[in-house]
Amino acid sequence: MLEAICDARVLGAFIGSDLAGYVLFDLPYSDVRLVHLCVRSDLQGTGTARKLIDEIQTRHGDRQGIRLKCRRDYAAHKVWPKLGFQAESLPTGRGRDQAEMTAWWRGFGHADLFAAAREDDLRIQAVLDTNVVLDLTLGRDLLTQQYFEAPSLSEEVIYCVTRSVKNELSETPNLAERRIVMAGISKYESLTGDLAISDQLVEELLDGIDPVEILRDRSLPSDARVLAETIVAGASVMITNDDNAGRILRPRAELHGVDILHPSQLVVKIEELKGVRRDAPDRIQNTSITIRRALAGADREHNHLITSHRGETRAAFAKHLRSQTNANVRTVHSADSTLADALVATTRSGDALEVPILRVRRSPLGPTLLKQILFQLRQEALQSGALRAVITDPEPGGGEIAEPIFGEDGFRSLDGRWSVEVVDAQLKQTDIHAGNHAPWDLRPWIRQGEATGKEIARLEHELWPLKVIDAPLPCYVVPIRQRYASELLGYDTPLLARSDGLGIGRRHVYYKSANLFPTAPGRILWYVSGKAGGAIVAASQLVSSHKGSAQSLHTRFQKYGVWTYQDIEERAGKTGYAVALRFGDTEILRHSVKLSEASRIVEHYGRILGTVPTVRRIDGEAFQEIYAMGMKR
Repeated sequence: MLEAICDARVLGAFIGSDLAGYVLFDLPYSDVRLVHLCVRSDLQGTGTARKLIDEIQTRHGDRQGIRLKCRRDYAAHKVWPKLGFQAESLPTGRGRDQAEMTAWWRGFGHADLFAAAREDDLRIQAVLDTNVVLDLTLGRDLLTQQYFEAPSLSEEVIYCVTRSVKNELSETPNLAERRIVMAGISKYESLTGDLAISDQLVEELLDGIDPVEILRDRSLPSDARVLAETIVAGASVMITNDDNAGRILRPRAELHGVDILHPSQLVVKIEELKGVRRDAPDRIQNTSITIRRALAGADREHNHLITSHRGETRAAFAKHLRSQTNANVRTVHSADSTLADALVATTRSGDALEVPILRVRRSPLGPTLLKQILFQLRQEALQSGALRAVITDPEPGGGEIAEPIFGEDGFRSLDGRWSVEVVDAQLKQTDIHAGNHAPWDLRPWIRQGEATGKEIARLEHELWPLKVIDAPLPCYVVPIRQRYASELLGYDTPLLARSDGLGIGRRHVYYKSANLFPTAPGRILWYVSGKAGGAIVAASQLVSSHKGSAQSLHTRFQKYGVWTYQDIEERAGKTGYAVALRFGDTEILRHSVKLSEASRIVEHYGRILGTVPTVRRIDGEAFQEIYAMGMKR
């Protein structure tokens, strides 16, 4: 013991000068090995043991975690799960009685050799609850096994277990079955997440449940913990055959982007689940997104946003977060929860809007949320008069691998930082290619070769809100009903206020009759009718046009729009066909342009706008003049 004290391998907890408890440990290789944990009998249950274990992690957080072995017949056996440990295996003791033991592990959240591969794995992560694992490993339910053996799932799903599931399985009453189960779960991915955040989320999930329901079903708290661990770990699905737990917890799970499914439902939902991580605007819009100012000193509440797959430590993250004293630090929540889905900080530096913190938690909605935040950063830069947005976060992304999304969204890696120019101007093609585009530097975005409509559309998308004056892009005025303008464009709604939400997504779909097929890529001016004659209120980029039956269009694009199948069928009329206009990069004009003013401009260039009963094509010069009038400062 004296040697351990000299080596600082003993920590004591004191009340005044009285010893309340102590912990003794070794430091072999890259782990911490727990030897003794003792708490005075009258102070057990007061959190002293948890504080001692947490202190080990604070002092030795550079190591992988804490491991220990404990006999199952010791009273301490039931304490380890409460201290954040998970059961790993069931070794046999070395004593004469060869007592059964449990090997416990509490990781410190560091990335291992396979972390980057897991982060980039596009398979659906499905967490199995305790009863499902028992059905599979013990062969208790052949039908459940058949569900999981469906050929369509083999390459699309990775099955996982969480800390609490492993701990429950380690308590399987029958010894022989217990050994089979603990050996069998090695084939499943083990998901971990911050224990304190999981504890907090369990309380939130149970808070809205009628106490009578919990009395009727004593397993609900355990089910809520599995769900909380699923959410914190960023998995997409929780699989349970407990219909009551599914019924009660499903609405709460959906707020966090998690589906609770019966084993029989997974094969049916697989295609939908595969699409969620790629693009889920409907899931984002149907949640109550809020932005809140981050509280000082709350870095521990955001540990799930550490970019661990790049080796970032808790200490480095906390230091970086605490250094942002002059930045506007905000948390983003896609549900009414204290669990932050994203953390963003911005500050103005010269002619740039710098982003010293940009983190998104790994979740089914993570990539879509990150895309929306990037667009919001452009809008913030535009509103503040900045010429560019620069991500200065040394470890951007958090739970998501952000670099591919940055590239897709038009950001370029320049001098080790991801940057994008926010070009609030109308420029000629010749000026762009001749380099006459000060004060912006557009060289990293300009490609050599013919300036086709597709190439100009790419430039305008990546350098939003740039408009190329002489672009070979067809332009249209599209009439839109007031309620659709509010829901799709964000016109005349609170979504436009940055303090109230993230604003609109970058891709949506609107439908029209099949009498005119607009060519894409192109440009759209949106016309909303009104008592005073109506006005042009917004501009968008037309990404693509699709003609088809009402059923085929609704099936393909329902997540991008607000139209029901009946709405599309009505628009299709007797022909049975309609056209879906997929658009994005929408800007609300600073000043609505009255229909009379727009008509005068359109007629000047040889076309007629009329009352805009349907889509009207206009000249590019007319588009530019109407757009310039609407965006005049």
